[in-house]
Amino acid sequence: MKCQHPDCPNNETVTACFYPDNHTEIPDEYYCSEHSFEHGYCFGCGQFWSGVERFDFATTYGGILGLCENCDDEFRTDLGEFDEEDEFDDRYAYADY
Repeated sequence: MKCQHPDCPNNETVTACFYPDNHTEIPDEYYCSEHSFEHGYCFGCGQFWSGVERFDFATTYGGILGLCENCDDEFRTDLGEFDEEDEFDDRYAYADY
């Protein structure tokens, strides 16, 4: 499968992307990791996350740009950089009271 972004030369690594209302196993679109974020998808799981602050501004929250918070957490856990305490503290560190 080829990335559906116009003129993208990436023919090898693409993510199957799904709109929120798609409850089937048939992807809506395919994008490479470079273009999936541009179109609102997480390049890890392929789910549509555009409009969610922690996705759109991931680097502001210490996340990885282009990964949803679920995939970011999973990635950090796999690397051993993340635990439950970090998640709790991070979610409330930016709250306006």
